[in-house]
Amino acid sequence: MVHGSAMASSTAPYKDLNGFEAVRVGDVIGGHVHPSLCVAANGDVLVVFNREGGGGKELLISRSSDGGTNWVVPEKIAEITDDSIYPGSLTTLQDGRILLNWSCYRPSVNDRQWREPRFCLSEDNGETWSDTKSYPISDLTDYTCMRQPVVELSPNRWICPFYDRTVVYDSAGNSIHPFGDGRNHGMVPIVLTGTGTLVSGAPQTEAPVPVGVPGNMVYGLRSTDGGEGWDALDAFPHFGVAGYDLIVLQNGWLVLTYIVYGIGHDGEYAYSMIISKDDGVTWGPAVPIEVFNPGKRIMGRGWPRSAQLDDSTLGTLFYDLDPEVPGGPAVFFVRTPISRLEAG
Repeated sequence: MVHGSAMASSTAPYKDLNGFEAVRVGDVIGGHVHPSLCVAANGDVLVVFNREGGGGKELLISRSSDGGTNWVVPEKIAEITDDSIYPGSLTTLQDGRILLNWSCYRPSVNDRQWREPRFCLSEDNGETWSDTKSYPISDLTDYTCMRQPVVELSPNRWICPFYDRTVVYDSAGNSIHPFGDGRNHGMVPIVLTGTGTLVSGAPQTEAPVPVGVPGNMVYGLRSTDGGEGWDALDAFPHFGVAGYDLIVLQNGWLVLTYIVYGIGHDGEYAYSMIISKDDGVTWGPAVPIEVFNPGKRIMGRGWPRSAQLDDSTLGTLFYDLDPEVPGGPAVFFVRTPISRLEAG
């Protein structure tokens, strides 16, 4: 739970080559920090992350009530007593509840390792959380984990893009069902537009688990029949080890936030956006919209996350483990005016 109004301490600003400033959300140490992001029904911006990954002992939560300018000092979510945590995702459901996902590493048994995906819900904008619950999956693997928000098909049916399977969870019946044509999209974002179109960030026709030699590249998929059939987009950039994010704006536009890699896809150097104004059919601009480019390598696996804050602003979350960053390694938040997307 988050109590009080103490705000995160300030440090020297972390600015990029364009003068855009990334605001510090919370200090981190290293490993699988992998923060997640959502905007609550009351307008608060929520962030959940591990301070130190690789099997974290706790999940920390911070919030901003002013659109990401100031952040409450991160605190442990007391209701989560798991350890060996691999961070997951946040989803604001249509009824205002917030869904928090994560996975837990489990000990090797007979040379078999697996992760157990778990979740809890908040009905008060992330102040308190329900008892934790496991998804009813019997054949768990080391890749049964989810880093992306779910897609809400109805109040009780969510598309869950786990790394090793893409399925529908029925929360009313506590049961797992096949999704669409049964293919595995991988640990990628999937969104549902206002017209009923599904857009997937899948870089390949079907995701190999674990990631293998790239093949059958499609660079994004689009479906207009509930996932039974998919068309290749051939529009998205290199997926990389840390993925990218895909959201639908209130005006119907789709925004892909992605990592700009170095030569040979070595290291992260910036975060950029491309958009679709026609329900995911075409994507642009030709010169992507730069979100944050510090002119150096961004250390770690940034997992950028974006959300619409209001009618005029987007927010993007990432982390940087570079000890030379002002104030040291941290989770950061940067705001982008939607007018920049409109111009693009």
